[in-house]
Amino acid sequence: MCLPEFSFTGFQPVAVGCFLGLAIFLVGCDDTPRPVVTPVAVTGPAPQPQSYAVVITSPGGDLPGLANVFDASGDTLLTQANLGINPLSATLNSTAGLATTANSDGTVNSFTPSTTLETKNIQSSTLLQPAQPLNLLATATNLFATEPNVPAVAVLTNNSSGVYTLTQQLPVPASPITVVGNANAARVYSITQDNGTNQVTFGACENPTQVTTPGQVQSIEVSTVTISRTLPVGICPVYGISSSDNNRTFVLNRGSGTVTVINSQLNALDNTTGRQNLDPTTGTLTLPPPAGTPATGFNAGPVFADYYAPASQLVTANYDSNTITIINVSLDQYGNDSSLFGQAVTVPVGNGPAALSILRDGSRVYVANQKDSTISVVSLTNYQVVSTVPITGHPISIASTFSTPYGQVYVLPSDQPYMTVIRTDTDQVGAVIQLDGTGVDVHTSAQTVAANSSTAGAVANAINVSHASGSGAPCGYGARCYTASPLTSAAQKGR
Repeated sequence: MCLPEFSFTGFQPVAVGCFLGLAIFLVGCDDTPRPVVTPVAVTGPAPQPQSYAVVITSPGGDLPGLANVFDASGDTLLTQANLGINPLSATLNSTAGLATTANSDGTVNSFTPSTTLETKNIQSSTLLQPAQPLNLLATATNLFATEPNVPAVAVLTNNSSGVYTLTQQLPVPASPITVVGNANAARVYSITQDNGTNQVTFGACENPTQVTTPGQVQSIEVSTVTISRTLPVGICPVYGISSSDNNRTFVLNRGSGTVTVINSQLNALDNTTGRQNLDPTTGTLTLPPPAGTPATGFNAGPVFADYYAPASQLVTANYDSNTITIINVSLDQYGNDSSLFGQAVTVPVGNGPAALSILRDGSRVYVANQKDSTISVVSLTNYQVVSTVPITGHPISIASTFSTPYGQVYVLPSDQPYMTVIRTDTDQVGAVIQLDGTGVDVHTSAQTVAANSSTAGAVANAINVSHASGSGAPCGYGARCYTASPLTSAAQKGR
């Protein structure tokens, strides 16, 4: 005689087919039950952050600018949204959590890059009119915007609704250019091309050889939003960048051909003695000429820089000498300049290097040569140009990603509605993407570096300061030149 199957909750189902089977089953009833084994799902690696390329374009005239969000690994336009009129500059924090733009209509836009970005998600803040903001820096608590026509640094605070609200304006000397620092810095630095003597008008540094008055920086304490100190810099400072550990800030002086080094911890000029190329009396690094070029009469003319933290390298784009300079800015365990600090190699590149981007594995730097429409690829191992890539238009901005199977370099011209994408595995153009409007700025977010790289893991980009053209930074070829279209001061407008 056969019996039906039995099943008990918490027991493994047992088939009983005959009397003998039943006897065995009954004998086992008092035994310890066998629990059901539920398979455990294997947890894979954490999802990698999506890397975006945020491209700001301007159709020109009195039309709204556009925020274009690209999938940085696939060259795919994910979404597009309207900005204020004729954006002049843009910045993106290292994790792509916040992007901001300064616009010609006196507004500042902020937004979070995502696949679902729409115009309704663009937050707009209005500065005191007639404001003409130029460059931006976002910290954890504030947004700083330079206003050359006032002159002042506008300070905006993010309120509970996520909208930046103007809270104060810090008066500074004439011709403020930008504010330098990192999102988590205790202090940031406002750079002005004048030193309080009213000798340098905004736009004068587009012809730096005609300027003799040095500039200045103002230390802004983030916690109190007050200016704590002023420090001298060189002639026609046009850009700045801070090390990612907030120990040093570097100010590029186009007119002097130097880089002023600020010890951000001490809030003082770097006065270390016995370091190559560093003058301890002024805290400036002199950028040496390329090998075989006489030092007499050489002026590098730095206008842009990128910083690579793992190797403590600062690389400057020297517009006036058609070179780049690779500088060792390493520190010891106590935060002092190492014995190698200041050692530098200058490498000839294309005509008019206006911007550059260090590949985040530290292997190469991609240099955007504005005048001859090329990209120079320079090895950071042997300091030689390994490739020259022709591109569409005259580049004004460049950004890069490094990932597997290959990274990409995004090049944005100021006079053509196209963006060139270069593959880093071949150093050849992989795509030319048509845009709605000409380029203003391009930034890429944090990226994941390959496991076999010396910088494996998530790596943040160092460039989080906006980079408006003009007044010392390269202009022309569609980018604004302020000598041709000067700002109108607030006083002239009856403010």
